[in-house]
Amino acid sequence: MRGKSTTLKAKETFMDYYQAGKFPPDTKLPSENEMARLLGISRETWRKVVRVLRSEGILVSRHGSGTYVLPRSKQIPNDLLQLQSMTKMIAAAGIEELESKTSCCVTTAPSEVCEFFQVPEDTEFFRLQKIRYADFGVICCCVNYLPLRYAAGLKEDSIPKSLFNYLLENYDLQLNQAYAILFIPEKNDPLRVALELPEGKEAFAFRQQQTDTKGNPILYSYDYLRSDVFQFSVLRTSL
Repeated sequence: MRGKSTTLKAKETFMDYYQAGKFPPDTKLPSENEMARLLGISRETWRKVVRVLRSEGILVSRHGSGTYVLPRSKQIPNDLLQLQSMTKMIAAAGIEELESKTSCCVTTAPSEVCEFFQVPEDTEFFRLQKIRYADFGVICCCVNYLPLRYAAGLKEDSIPKSLFNYLLENYDLQLNQAYAILFIPEKNDPLRVALELPEGKEAFAFRQQQTDTKGNPILYSYDYLRSDVFQFSVLRTSL
């Protein structure tokens, strides 16, 4: 695999400054030029970093004013309006994740996946299934369909913890938008069954069409989660 991208390295450097208190919550960041000089990157790379940090609920950009660090009280864990990797969603839920069980193959995909990528239904994709555990059992089951051109570095014995980071590090692709459909799976749905739900517990699921910063389709995912483990919120404001 390739090394970390310039964007990811710069983001990590910013977070080091952030954790050290250099950029306190509810403050305005310096100009793009100043931030680029501080981090030793170009203005364009800094803009990519800002997009990543906005998607993670750390920064907010206000038109005509600048970029600000959000107050921690507004950094809502698992806000439905924020696009986050499952790894970050698990961490935000306060869960210590154990080793996952993964399986992968090259196969055809459901019709809605092919429709999203605008390809014939006999097109093959890289299919990655990951069952994730905590010390109390299965917490979620995820299936991802990725075009083969983005799967060169993926093998069953070397699956990365986060596909978001894999795509950023290896292809400089930032997933920044997802059209997500929330639904309650049927009792006999194989992915719901894989959750091994305790008696009396339920599950909910997302179908997610994920695109990059240019609106290109990159990833289609099915995420099944235990409803007693994950809680989501939406910050609503009046116009």
